[in-house]
Amino acid sequence: QIEDFTSTTSSVPMSSVPLQFLVNVYSSSSTCGSGPSISYSATLRDGSVVYVTVGLLWQETIVATSGQIIAEIVTFSPLGLTKSSLQHIPGTRNWMVILSWTPEYSQIGPHIFCFSAIDNLGLSSEEMCITLNVDFCMHGRVTGCGTCQCDTGWTGYNC
Repeated sequence: QIEDFTSTTSSVPMSSVPLQFLVNVYSSSSTCGSGPSISYSATLRDGSVVYVTVGLLWQETIVATSGQIIAEIVTFSPLGLTKSSLQHIPGTRNWMVILSWTPEYSQIGPHIFCFSAIDNLGLSSEEMCITLNVDFCMHGRVTGCGTCQCDTGWTGYNC
């Protein structure tokens, strides 16, 4: 029963509503600890910062491992970041997606990117989040109207 009162000392409720909920318990051959896991490279370590350059393609692969079938790799992505279809890696218990993103000048700054895997039993991996930090000048500083002055030893349009 959920009730609300006019004050903390009042004993007569203004309203009273019954509360009901349903719990569905089922038997499973897998344990809670046997959900999928994410295999990742050093650049996709949870909490890490990855530097991405305006106008240049950034690609990364997310690989999930499970004793079950991976149903989906879920992502929370910056605008324009695309994810390939889920692919099984033959002969393994691994599934993968390829991420692709070419950030625009208007996207300079930090962007949070999170991902996790869900298997066919509905179990999910731990969610991992990284910061994709978009910059125009990777090894230098911006001067004038969008030109990059490179630090010593660096050359090119974006250093």
